[in-house]
Parts: sequence; C-alpha cells; structure tokens
Amino acid sequence: MTKFTPADLAALDAGYWAVLNRLRLQSGEFSFRDHGYQREWMTGMDAKREPLQSRAMCYMKATQGGVSETEILKSLHGLIYGRYRQGVLYLFPTADDVSEFSKARFNPLIEANRQAIGRFVKTGGKGTDTASLKKIGKSFLYLRGTRLTQQIGVGDGEKESTKLRGISVDRVVFDELDLMDEDVIAKAKGRMGASSVKEEIYISNPTLPDYGIDKVWQMSDQRHLWRLCEACGKWTCAELSFPKCVKLTTKQTGYVACDHCGREVTIQGKCEWVPAESKNSRDMTGYRWSQLSSAFNDPADVLDDFENPPQHNLADVYRLRLGLPYVAAEDKLAVNVVMACCGQDLMLSQHPGQCAMGVDVGKVKHVVIGVRTDLERYRIVHLARVESFTDIHDLAKRFNVKSAVIDARPYEDEAREFQRAEPYRIFLSEYSELSVLGTQFNPDTGIVRANRTEALDASHRVIAQKSLIIPRQGREVDEFARQCCNCAKVLETNKRSGTSIYRYRSLGTGGDHYRHALTYFLLAASGARIAVGGGRERSDKVISDYAVI
Repeated sequence: MTKFTPADLAALDAGYWAVLNRLRLQSGEFSFRDHGYQREWMTGMDAKREPLQSRAMCYMKATQGGVSETEILKSLHGLIYGRYRQGVLYLFPTADDVSEFSKARFNPLIEANRQAIGRFVKTGGKGTDTASLKKIGKSFLYLRGTRLTQQIGVGDGEKESTKLRGISVDRVVFDELDLMDEDVIAKAKGRMGASSVKEEIYISNPTLPDYGIDKVWQMSDQRHLWRLCEACGKWTCAELSFPKCVKLTTKQTGYVACDHCGREVTIQGKCEWVPAESKNSRDMTGYRWSQLSSAFNDPADVLDDFENPPQHNLADVYRLRLGLPYVAAEDKLAVNVVMACCGQDLMLSQHPGQCAMGVDVGKVKHVVIGVRTDLERYRIVHLARVESFTDIHDLAKRFNVKSAVIDARPYEDEAREFQRAEPYRIFLSEYSELSVLGTQFNPDTGIVRANRTEALDASHRVIAQKSLIIPRQGREVDEFARQCCNCAKVLETNKRSGTSIYRYRSLGTGGDHYRHALTYFLLAASGARIAVGGGRERSDKVISDYAVI
C-alpha cells in the first residue's frame, strides 16, 4: 500500500493543503470548524469519500458563505501543483470588480501567506504582476471582466471581448454570474478547447427565477445540506423546511429544529450534502447554501427578516439570506394569467378589418397581428413564427395590416428595405433604457423610440388586467404564453453612480420574442385612425365590434 506523506496529500487535496499550511484569510485562519459544509467543496470528495463525478460545479448562494474564497484557493492550489498547466480564467462582471478583488482580496492573501502562496507568484516578466494577470508557478491566473463591447458581426449584433482572446486555460470561474452578459459563457468556455481538464465553476447570489445561476442550478444535481439529529437519528434540511424549522428560545434567539423530534440540529454536528437530482451528477454538481447554515447568523434573525423584510424588500431576503431567486408577482407574468385571456375563437387565417402588426426580428420572426377593440382593449387574431420578410408580407396582405411596428435590430438593412416596399405605415422600433420622454413616433425617419421598461410594462398591464383577448388555447398560443412569461422586471443599481433603474431581463429557455412582438403590436395599434398612402386599395370594411385603428 502506498504511504502518502503530508506533502503528497497537500498536492492532491486543496482542503488538506489549506489546513496544513494554516492559510490566513481576511476572516482568520482557514479551518473547517464552523465551516464543515466547505469540506466537500474544497476536497472534491462527497460524504462517502468518493470523488465528485462532474467537472462542472455551481453555487446558488446567500452572502458570506465563503464560496469565492474556496474557489480562489482551489484555483491557486491547482496552479501551484501543476493541475492547471494552461492556467485559470477567473471572471467578474466588470473590470472595476477585477481591480477591487485583486487589491482588496487577492494581494492581501498573497501577503499573508508568503510561504504557502506568495513564493509561487512570479513578479518578474513584462506585465505578469498586474491586477488582471498573475504568473503562479509555471502557469497564469487571468482575472477578467466580462463586459462584451467589441462588435464583430454585421447585422447580427454579436459582440466579443478582446480580454478573452488569446487565452488558453484549464479552468474557468464565473463569479457573480447573474451580473454578467450571458453571451460570455460560451466565449469563456471556448478558452478551454485544448484542455483535458475543462473545469467550469459558476457562482452567484441568485436574482430571478430561470435566469443566471438559477438556470444553471436547474441543470445540476441540486445538493442541499442535511443535518443529522443526534436525538432521533433522522435528517433535516433547514433550507428545504424553512420557515417551519426555525424555533425560538426563551431568550428569543433561534435554532434549527429537527423536522421529526423538534430537538436542535446544529451546523457543527454531522452534515452531508445530498443531491435531489442524482441523474445530473455527471453533468453538474450544484450547491445551494443559505445563511441558515452559517454558524455566524442567528436563524431567528433570518426568520424575522423573512416575516418583516427590511425596507419592505423581500427580494433581498430571498436572494441574499436564503440563496433563492425571487420575483414579485407584479414584475413577472405567470402562464395561467396569460391563458386567462384566451377567448373561444380559433386563430384566424385572414381578416377583412384593418389590423395592426408587431414583429420581433431574429433568425425566426415572431409575429403578432390583431385589432384594437376599444381605447385600451385589444384582440389578437393571429400568431406566427416565420422565416423571412416575404412571409411577413404575405401575412400583412391576408390580414389587411394598416400599421406595423417592427424590431429594427439586428437586421436593420432588411427591415429598412421591407419598410420602404410595403404600402402601409411601418415604424422600426428602437428601445431606449433611459428615455424619459415616452414613446416618440418620427414619421421622417420611420423610427419609433420607446422606453423599454415602460413599453414592456404596457404589455404586462394589458394581460394582467385582461384587456387583451387571445385565440383559444392551442400549440402556438401555448408558446406565446410561455414566451410572454420569459422576462421579469428587476431593480438594478449602478455601482459607480449609485443610481437605480428598473430593467426587464430575459429568463428561461426559448426566449421572450413573442413578448416583444406583443409590445410592438401595442405600439402599432396605439395611434388614431391611419391615413394609408400608396399601393394597396384601402378597405373600409370593419367587423362591428372592432375599432378602426
């Protein structure tokens, strides 16, 4: 039997290495005491001392769990001992985050651990000891922001980052995934094309359901921390049984109680990470951690914040204390709310009245055609996904479209050509995040500019208030409803300026194209009676309960 020395074990196990070298962190000396939940993260071994099966890992977490420290230590360990010979790419949302992390956390970590870490950090060589690049042993640690600014395509809107070019690595860490451009994931993973290691790590406080880290988490084996009750021998998961599991003492402090016998189960006792979706274990190992599993947070405080949210901000309690995504009902549509707008009529294949049309443009064009039945009431008569502008032309002719709003991007040249060729009024839409002037139609340029949040608020409102009638439920209506729910409004704060603004984010899979097509339809139908010039003969034939657009 091979006998391993402490040095051998340190080379194989990042957790053993950290304990053996008594690494000093900002919070004190590294230890698994009070942080037993980190053992599996650091060692890569489950409770049975079996290696984790997946090279991919995600953490959907509350704040102050030590996840970022864990992953930077694992990255340093792998660089020092030659596991990551091509290097490690550690990603942050912005370049400012890179600089802040490097100065406030990485440099002090080196300084406090000169023997275990600092002696491997090479300060010689051009540009190898900067905020964004460190040579560690024979490999490099790249610290990069993920903002994509370089336009590389014509018409397709694709962007690239020069900071991610020319890098080959064995490991990529996405720290605060929910604040990153989604397109960066594939681009960063492409930096591991020549690696046989290929480790990808996703870390974030969650924001919205089906977005960012929650979207990744759903593809993982979804591990929660279970605690063994010494009194009855059964297991309890605080995260899954909250708030029922939190009990109060006579001193009004709190503890997590066993689901079965009510005795206290502590984080210092026997705990195990247990996957809820074992079938995904080979693809992604996923951890959800909350402050209920912190030795430094009173469960009573977490419960009090949940029942009485500070500043009435329940979202932050969910995201930052419980490690759960959250969206208020008023900020995201639900499928059943959209389906409540279904009428009894089948989807029409043509229409004699004067219709309005909204088109979201992509490789597939999503089309919403309908009429305005009253001042703030609308009826959808047709939904379609088509391949070309020729298909849109045919639909417009069949439905006697008199007004349309079409997405100007990403194929602006084609949209402009279509606009010029059609005989009815068409405006190309350009969303603005910051406009405070409301919706502006410019007949000279053929452009309509609308505040993106306000425009999507309007399409939310007509559905939530049942001011919209859609065709009877069917396959296309089901897809329309799903996509209408694939975005949600969230308050974002600019770190540099401190200003806050509400923005809609796309969620889930399959996109929110129909939601935007509906929003464009509402813009197209919002005006008074339209005077149409050119080409097509105007029809004054209108079904009786439809208002003339």
